Amino acid sequence: MTDIAVVVPFRGRWDSVLPTLEALSVQSIRSRISVVLSVDGLEQPPEGVKRLTDLCVCGEQNGPASARNRGWRASSCPVVLFTDADCVPEPAWAELLSAKLDSGYQAVKGVYSSGGHRLVQRLAQVEFEERYCLMSRAPVVYLADTYSAGFRRNWLEKLGGFDESFPLPEHEDVDLSWRLTEAGGKIAFVPEAKVAHVHRATWTAYFKLKYRRGKWRIMLVRKFPARAVTDGYTPQTLKLQMLFSMPLLISLFAVPVFPVFTAASALVFLLVCIPLIRAACETDRSTIPVVPVFALWRAVALVSGAVSGFARGRAV
Repeated sequence: MTDIAVVVPFRGRWDSVLPTLEALSVQSIRSRISVVLSVDGLEQPPEGVKRLTDLCVCGEQNGPASARNRGWRASSCPVVLFTDADCVPEPAWAELLSAKLDSGYQAVKGVYSSGGHRLVQRLAQVEFEERYCLMSRAPVVYLADTYSAGFRRNWLEKLGGFDESFPLPEHEDVDLSWRLTEAGGKIAFVPEAKVAHVHRATWTAYFKLKYRRGKWRIMLVRKFPARAVTDGYTPQTLKLQMLFSMPLLISLFAVPVFPVFTAASALVFLLVCIPLIRAACETDRSTIPVVPVFALWRAVALVSGAVSGFARGRAV
């Protein structure tokens, strides 16, 4: 008898999901797990994929929120874990998350263990490490993002699952997490529950990702204004980096005329990068010289996305 459903939403090349399913097949509590592959579309998986799942459900292509809902609703397990089709959970992943849910929490959050070998991927992992450090000290955890997360089924039912009006893999798990905490649910941070991942491999792809993050965050904060102050996950220094990024960019074009202003802007921006530099020092020291450039790139992307999100909200 299984009591834990692991839902993997999927759309793409069938061979790309095999590492995820193979990792789930060797979980330490595999006998308790029902692996549910929820296909975002009507295409049936090949036999090689089906053999690694306990249940495969297909439906109209409406995005990951819809696929996740379809997946957990197809199972009757009281505990529902989620990971993504591009993640590889460690063998104890399901055991660690489910044990914490059994201890009285309504949701749980794990971590990325790695992100790839390219410079921008390593810097993105440093970014996550800074956030994980913040969450480990936070009195309240507000986020269970679905690359490594779990929920009590009764709470998914209570909240109506993921909001399917989110068409992209973008903030639908943030929305669910914030609704859960507002309803009185508690989320536990479980840093031992790790999944390997391949982060965006180019600076352009990373910029586009952060642009979307900035856009959807502004739109979601309209719904949850209290989370604009703190969400227990976003470093306050990141907000300062966003604030000072534009003056720094402008000053770079004015170096010949206002060199002192440029130097002062650069110094201020460097100071607000110190926590991120500290995270790099603790996890990947060779990235330290590039951290300020990475932080500026990220800040500009987020500001650009936030402006887009604000303009879209005004139009609506």
